Amino acid sequence: MRNLIPITTEYIRPSRSIDILHLVKPESIQPIYIYNYEGLHFHYFDSLIRLIQFFETGLEPNRSFYSEQELDDFLEDLRMQA
Repeated sequence: MRNLIPITTEYIRPSRSIDILHLVKPESIQPIYIYNYEGLHFHYFDSLIRLIQFFETGLEPNRSFYSEQELDDFLEDLRMQA
């Protein structure tokens, strides 16, 4: 089983933030990034480069969610993967 450890939340504006989490695997630690747009849209990125490209060039996120529950379900599935 993997663990998700919240590292920090960076606020771009009061209603927009980037959550940085560590996905801890037995063999490694992978940072993941969640862009929260006004609590309505959540975008998952598997690397800092993809996150930066999203803001600079409009590159699509790895996954998008339209509710916090969808995001929570995805993160739980990610955590439970063997």
